[in-house]
Amino acid sequence: MFKKITAFLLILLLAASPVAVLADTPFQGYTYNFWGTLVPSPAAYVPIRSFGLHNICPELGDMADPTDLHVDAENNIYVVDWGNDRIVIFDMDLNLIRVIDGYYRYGEWVENGLRRPHGIFVTDDMEIFIADEHNNRVVVLNVIDGDVHFVREILAPDIEGLEDDFVFSPLHVLVDRGGRVFVIVRHVFEGIMSFSDEGEFLGYFGTIEVSFNWIDMAWRFLMTEAQIEFDNAILPREFQSMDIDQYGFIFTTHIENWHLNNQVMRLNPRGEDVLVNFNDNVVINGDQGYRPTGPMSGPSVLIDVIARSHGKYSALDSTRGRVYTYDSEGNLLYVFGGMGSLEGMTRMPRAIEMIGDDMLLLDSLGRGRIIHYAPTEYGRLINRAIAMRYGGHERYAVEYWRQLVTLDENFALAWSGIGRSLLAAGDNVGAMEYLRQGMDVRYFSIAFRRNRLDVMQGTLPNVFTAGMLLVVLFVGGKIYYRVKFGKREEEEA
Repeated sequence: MFKKITAFLLILLLAASPVAVLADTPFQGYTYNFWGTLVPSPAAYVPIRSFGLHNICPELGDMADPTDLHVDAENNIYVVDWGNDRIVIFDMDLNLIRVIDGYYRYGEWVENGLRRPHGIFVTDDMEIFIADEHNNRVVVLNVIDGDVHFVREILAPDIEGLEDDFVFSPLHVLVDRGGRVFVIVRHVFEGIMSFSDEGEFLGYFGTIEVSFNWIDMAWRFLMTEAQIEFDNAILPREFQSMDIDQYGFIFTTHIENWHLNNQVMRLNPRGEDVLVNFNDNVVINGDQGYRPTGPMSGPSVLIDVIARSHGKYSALDSTRGRVYTYDSEGNLLYVFGGMGSLEGMTRMPRAIEMIGDDMLLLDSLGRGRIIHYAPTEYGRLINRAIAMRYGGHERYAVEYWRQLVTLDENFALAWSGIGRSLLAAGDNVGAMEYLRQGMDVRYFSIAFRRNRLDVMQGTLPNVFTAGMLLVVLFVGGKIYYRVKFGKREEEEA
C-alpha cells in the first residue's frame, strides 16, 4: 500500500512540474574522420528540459513564430515573439520578469509599440536593441524603475545607391564595445549595415565574396539585356545571423557557395574574414555532403552562430536541426541535436544561445518552445581540453585527451592532442605515433622533421668519427706498409 501511495505521489509531482526533465538522448552524436567519413561518438550535449511560454506563465498564451533568442549579462533570457509583437523576458528558473509590448516615449505610453520584432541584442549596460522589422527601424529601450522607456531609434539611412523602393527591414542587430551598431537588413546584399551609436550610417561591413564560373559567363553572354537585369544569380547572398566574441570579432553565417566556401565568417574590425580553418579539404558548412532526397535532403543551412569561450563557436543547421561546434582551428568537435517529434528534438529551429556551458535552442513550430541542453562528461572533457590548448597549456590538456580516447577511440583530435603534448615535451617518436592515429598531417610532419634532425644529430658524429678512424687507420697502414717493406727492400739490395 505504501509503495502504491508513493508511486501515485511521484506521478502527481511529475505531472505538476512545469518542465519536463529528459532522461534519454534521442539522437546519436558523431563527427567525421580524416577521409570525411561519418563516425559515431558519444553525445556531447543532452536535452535536460523543454518548455514554452505556457510553462512560464499560462496567461501569456503560446509563442507565435518566435524568431530570436538572447541571454544578457545577468543570465536573463529574452525571446522575440514575432507573431505576438512582443519580447518576453524570464530567468533560468522560469520566473517571468517582464513582457515588452509597449514603452514610455517622452512620458507617454505607446501601446503595441513593436510590429513584428525579429532580432534582439542587450548590451552590458542593459540597453535593449530590437530589430523592429515592420516598423522599419532599430529601436533602443531601457528599463528604469521597472518601466520600459524609449531611448532612440535607428532609421533607414539617407544615402545614394539605395533603390527607390528600398524598405529598411532589419532582421538582426548587434552592438560592439565601442557602441557601433551592426544591422542585418532584408534584401541588402552589400553587407551588414553599420551605424554609430547615434544612428549615423557608417557604411557596409563584411561583404560576401561572389564566385563566377565560365558556365555563368557563357549563359550571360547569350542573355538579352532584360534577362541580365532580372538575373540575380551572381548577387551576393544575405547574411543569416551574427554574434560577437570576447575580442570584438563578429561571427556571421551565410549560404553563398556552401560547397566551396565556409558558411561561417569571423570578421575583424575592418570587415575582413579571418576565420581559421587548417583543414583545407573541408569547408565549415555543417554536414559534409548532403542527402539528395528525404525529409532532411539538401545541404546544411547554418542560420545561426554563437561565439563561445576559448575560440569555440557553434552553428545551427536549419535543414537537420543539428548544432555543430568547432574550435579556433576549424576542427569539428561535436554534433548534437536533430529533427523529430521526440522530446529533445526540434522541428523548426530558429536560434541558439549559450548560458554558461549550457545551450538553449529556440524551436518555432507549433506553440513554440525552448530546448535546454547540458554537456555530458564527454562534452565537458572536450571543452576543458580545448580551453587548455587555447591557453597554450598542452601538457595540462593531455590529461583530458587521455580520458577522451578511453570514451571515444574514434576522436582523432584527442589522439592529436596527446601527440602535440608529447611533441612539446620533446618526445618526437611518441608524438609521431599518436599524431599518426589522429591523422594530424601538419604536426606529424613537424614531429617527423624533428625526429629526423635528432637522428642525424645523434648519428652523424658517430659516422664522422668512424669515418675519420677508418681514414687514420688506412693512412697509418699505408705508412706502416711503406716503412716496413721499404727497409726490407733496401736490405735485400
